[in-house]
Amino acid sequence: MDERKRDSIIAYLRTRMAEFGISESALADALAEAPAVPPAPTSFTKPNGNHLAQKPKRAMPQLPTLPHSGVGGTQFRNASGDTWDGAGDMPEWLKRAVHAGQDIEFYRV
Repeated sequence: MDERKRDSIIAYLRTRMAEFGISESALADALAEAPAVPPAPTSFTKPNGNHLAQKPKRAMPQLPTLPHSGVGGTQFRNASGDTWDGAGDMPEWLKRAVHAGQDIEFYRV
């Protein structure tokens, strides 16, 4: 961490401490009483020397397939006014909504 960033953080903390009425001595006393926290591991190795296995990635949910209505026109619309007629690839805004758990029928016009 460079010195300028460090000084900025210290100034911010001093300001916040003043806002909440926390003195430096009260902070020092609280830190002295707090239990020691072990440092975060710096490698992916267990104490016995074995490497930790990577977690498998979660599969992306399947997007629903929609029958093509042949009628044309807008079938889906979001609050921003983006539309899709149901033909071709599903647009990114709708893919993101479905992947986030939103029901596609919510956007049907």
